[in-house]
Amino acid sequence: MANCPVCNSKVEEKAKFCAECGVQLTNAPSERVWIVAMQERIRVARHNDNIFNWLAVLGILIAVVIPFVMRFVVHYNMDIWSWSLTAVGVILFIGSALGMWNDNNNIKALIDELEQGPQEEPEEEIPNNPKLEP
Repeated sequence: MANCPVCNSKVEEKAKFCAECGVQLTNAPSERVWIVAMQERIRVARHNDNIFNWLAVLGILIAVVIPFVMRFVVHYNMDIWSWSLTAVGVILFIGSALGMWNDNNNIKALIDELEQGPQEEPEEEIPNNPKLEP
């Protein structure tokens, strides 16, 4: 079984078209197929960035709202649970910020690769195994 170059679903070796996305399957994918596959990879990477955005907002809310409510609404000092939740919020925000930074770098690399176009992969040469001397 092989994978479709566009949607990455399983296809039969002798299949002429992908059953999922309908792309024509050949031995060497065309430039159009490659472009569509790269655009899909960029779309998925941007979707991941949206997830990190929501996690960052959640982290800020946890880190800011809990101390505010404890100090100014409830008029209690922060206890160990409040500090722990605040720390979780800060860690969530920092982790999300690092995830967004990493995803942005990945998206830039994918866009650069898309702008350069498909690169021909060199065929690997299989070295001859020399006879071992006894």
